[in-house]
Amino acid sequence: MMNPIRLPFQLAFDFHPSKVEKNDPSEVPIDRSFPEDAANKLAALESYNKHLYRPNTYLHKWWARRSGTTFRYILKQLVDTPEKRDFYEGGGLEGKLIFDPMIGGGTTLHEAIRMGANVMGVDIDPIPTLQAKASLSQSSLNHKKDIYNEFVQALKSKLAPFFKTACPVCNINCETQFMLYGLRRKCSCREVIFVDRLLLRQGNEHDIQICPACHDLYTDKTHRCQSVSSRPLMVKGTRQCETCNTAFADILDKPFVERYVPLVNTGVCSEHGAFFKIVNHEDLALMDQAAVHAQKLKFGDSQDFLIPNGPKSKDLLRRGIHNFQDLFTPRQLIYLGASLDGLSKLPHKDRMWLALLISTSLEFNSLLCGYKGGDIRRPGAIRHVFSHHAFSFPYTALENNPVFSGNTSGTLNRLFNDRILRAAKWAVEPVETRITGDRRAKLVIHGEIDAGEPVSDWASLKQGKRKFLILQGNSATVEIPEGIVDYVVTDPPYYDSVQYSDLSNFFRVWLRQFLPLDANWNYDLFNSAVSEGGTSDGRKYGELLGKIWEKCYLALNKEHGRLIFTFHHWRPDAWAELTLSLITAGFSLVNRYVVFSENPISVHIMGLKSLKHDTILVLKPNSAKTRSYKWSKPSRIDATDSYTFCRDCGTALGWFLENDLSEETIRDQWKLLIGENDNGKTSG
Repeated sequence: MMNPIRLPFQLAFDFHPSKVEKNDPSEVPIDRSFPEDAANKLAALESYNKHLYRPNTYLHKWWARRSGTTFRYILKQLVDTPEKRDFYEGGGLEGKLIFDPMIGGGTTLHEAIRMGANVMGVDIDPIPTLQAKASLSQSSLNHKKDIYNEFVQALKSKLAPFFKTACPVCNINCETQFMLYGLRRKCSCREVIFVDRLLLRQGNEHDIQICPACHDLYTDKTHRCQSVSSRPLMVKGTRQCETCNTAFADILDKPFVERYVPLVNTGVCSEHGAFFKIVNHEDLALMDQAAVHAQKLKFGDSQDFLIPNGPKSKDLLRRGIHNFQDLFTPRQLIYLGASLDGLSKLPHKDRMWLALLISTSLEFNSLLCGYKGGDIRRPGAIRHVFSHHAFSFPYTALENNPVFSGNTSGTLNRLFNDRILRAAKWAVEPVETRITGDRRAKLVIHGEIDAGEPVSDWASLKQGKRKFLILQGNSATVEIPEGIVDYVVTDPPYYDSVQYSDLSNFFRVWLRQFLPLDANWNYDLFNSAVSEGGTSDGRKYGELLGKIWEKCYLALNKEHGRLIFTFHHWRPDAWAELTLSLITAGFSLVNRYVVFSENPISVHIMGLKSLKHDTILVLKPNSAKTRSYKWSKPSRIDATDSYTFCRDCGTALGWFLENDLSEETIRDQWKLLIGENDNGKTSG
């Protein structure tokens, strides 16, 4: 742990509410208080499985989603009626307009519309805007079931002939559930095949393993090889050949699909149940037929699928992968081709949600998927493409059958049940968790619906309740009527994390084919506020964020309007850029709170000294109608733990915003306050 960094300032550090006039008509409840303890308990609980608590916001893959309970607590402190501020009371924001200028996962929009507010959201990326439109729109669940069933049956008719195999006991044809592949590698003297492990499935009575010499499957320790493969299996971690003593290397001169070898097929027999079997000649013949079929598919301009040289996608380029289509097997490409054909025949209102479902299913249906189903507790589980917030390259790759009949990992059936059916049921009867001592209880929030009515003009946003307007573009350039917005509530992008936009190209290239007219697919990525690293890019973050805050300033009601967002970062540069952006736009800090935000066992931050909390920043537009809030000079930033660090940074921000300091002084003082540390390596 770091020791506190001390400065030669007076030791007073906190905001003093007594300095605010009582009965100030411009004051809102969140100015004075926020239920940190209650919010922290629910946020910590939700952080382990966020998608289970807010299923209607998880239609499509997106990253860095903040806790829905945290944003519900934030919004509840904006409610005028005291009794409606209770977390478990329905509604309270009727007649209010909430604006989120950076939609991301859509948390603000969903939480606000549930409480009766009208909402407006903007994002430069098409995926957040498409997801928000689809998930906030209400339609008949029976209608969606009918559309899905018809669609998936058409898919099956095209895919089933390629995803079949024979039961190893009775030889009856069955559906293939998934196929496992090994990674080809070579040394100076030979080629070998790498896998994650030789154990394929733990069992109560016996385990299923694959023999490294003959590649046969066996369930006991008395196995004897009938033959020996010319390419033995190696377990990951083996670095060099014991024969020639040279290191093993990937075979990068082959197409990505050809770098893997099919090893094991799985299925379910109606008579003998689930089985594992070695891939045989019949299986290989079907795969050859699929390859011939896939070569005839056309997916538009090949330029649209080129992989950019981004901060994460450059990992693909280094491995000689230049086209997103190359990440899919022939059978997976047939799935995409058949989906594209089926979607083109649907009415627009059904095409959007189903296209998003197909798109997000690709995280479980690419050759970048790995196998983690050997554990007895999660048989058949798939390690999805972005389990590590990066492009990972498995040793044991898994080719899933997307139209497998069972409700198993990564299938369309499973995704439809979780992200459409379950989500729709929750949307009309939202449920929250109440913690009493060491007990938890589920409570239905009566009078709330997580859905609304789309509108296309500003006037409609000030009428009725649960109206929504979703726009794709740069929030800094959107023309919003002055003073129309009651509150801006958002979660800005991380200071130095552009990987989410870069990784999303994996989905965008296909959504562009599915929904060509529903978004601007040629938008300028450089208008994004996220930094790409380095001093100049960091300053770009502050400049673009400042322009967005300026737009928020103009849009806000100057009497009671507030800008509220969550923020955290170890690096002083991040806080300096945030400070300068808020000064440019004309905001002052009213209060700051700290809430738990990140599960410490999350894969992307596990083992790192990462921040586990967010600072909730409550700001007001500077104007003659509202009083100034005084913050004492900061004396230190306590870096001994995540909570105190976030709280102290919030306090320091308040002081910086109230004092007329030069840009250079602000940057220097933040560096002195936080000091040089190694925590800036991660913003998580």
